[in-house]
Amino acid sequence: VKLYQDGLIYRGDYIINWCHRCHTALSDIEVEHHPRPEAALWRVRYPLKDQEGYIVVATTRPETMLGDTAVDVKPKDPRYRQLVGRMAILPLLNRELPIIEDEYVDPQFGTGALKITPAHDPHDFEVAVRHGLPLVNIFTESAVTNENAGPYQGLERSEARRRVVADLERLGLVEGQEKYSHSVGQCYRCDTMVEPRISRQWFLRMKPLAGPAVEAVREGRIEFIPSPWAKVYFDWMQNIRDWCISRQIWWGHRIPAWYCRRCGQEIVTVDDPQVCPGCSSEELHQEDDVLDTWFSSALWPFSTLGWPDDTEDLRYFYPTDVLVTGHDIIFFWVARMIMAGLYAVGDVPFHQVFINPLVSDIQGQKMSKSRGNVIDPLDVIGKCGTDALRFTISFLTTPGRDVLLG
Repeated sequence: VKLYQDGLIYRGDYIINWCHRCHTALSDIEVEHHPRPEAALWRVRYPLKDQEGYIVVATTRPETMLGDTAVDVKPKDPRYRQLVGRMAILPLLNRELPIIEDEYVDPQFGTGALKITPAHDPHDFEVAVRHGLPLVNIFTESAVTNENAGPYQGLERSEARRRVVADLERLGLVEGQEKYSHSVGQCYRCDTMVEPRISRQWFLRMKPLAGPAVEAVREGRIEFIPSPWAKVYFDWMQNIRDWCISRQIWWGHRIPAWYCRRCGQEIVTVDDPQVCPGCSSEELHQEDDVLDTWFSSALWPFSTLGWPDDTEDLRYFYPTDVLVTGHDIIFFWVARMIMAGLYAVGDVPFHQVFINPLVSDIQGQKMSKSRGNVIDPLDVIGKCGTDALRFTISFLTTPGRDVLLG
């Protein structure tokens, strides 16, 4: 509630990571990026309005062109300078698209001309904000094309791609296709390909919180052991974005926000409100979304000690001396505990962060049940004995480095 009162928590429409299988938003660090070495890059011709010719754009997701609202080129690119300010025609839907210029464009990628799909790409969303472009969402929460997709409504993403590409080829608008290696974001829970989409969610402004947390490590109030992990921490903190803290799942801490059914006022308070402060209506309903579980985890160092009361336990145990953890949750947990502690209590939650290595499989992937790469120690003990397992783990262990076991 205090974060909200200080203007650090807000609710708004923003592009978020959406898992259509779990039907919930995901924060950036809950998205795992996996390589797709056999992906494709299409070069698609967008006809120019009121003149002959085309501007050719390169894309790895031709199905999302149904949500395009502009074509973007690098400022002063000699190939396209004469086209800036003119209009292109979106193939298949015949919608007019302005040709704009923005520093975001990499002239070396593809043709140097990008389609801008702000409702389904976070970088395109930022371009749209800078240029005042409309947002056209073409997917439902189940990742099926909606009414904005025109004749392609009702299709799953892969089927929409197949039909869009087939129609473009039939019209002679596919100039080429080539293999292209890139990474794809997947849900950390179920491995479903994440779909960026515009959604109304609750967010926490991170930059005001990240600054003091970075200084705490730079000044030596918190020490990472081994020390190279401090650089990993700094790199992430300096490029931090606002954290989407609301989730559309069954279990979790309910967000302490209510809405007035009569006037629509948003009420955030510790105690359950009885009437709307704006219109005195008693018709209030609480927010259905819950908080990201890592939000409550960030409060753990002091919330478990009786905070916000000034308890004896809080005075004695906070801050603690050392936190022992794995490097895989430096961003999920360690950084957020530091930021939350400095904000709520005014002091760091611990003085040292001791990073343990992880036991990974022979390919360097973290062992997990979902991947099926876990080695049951009982099986190893049954075949080789307890001492052999103990010796192997001890022999392979190097401080700060993951163990590859297979």
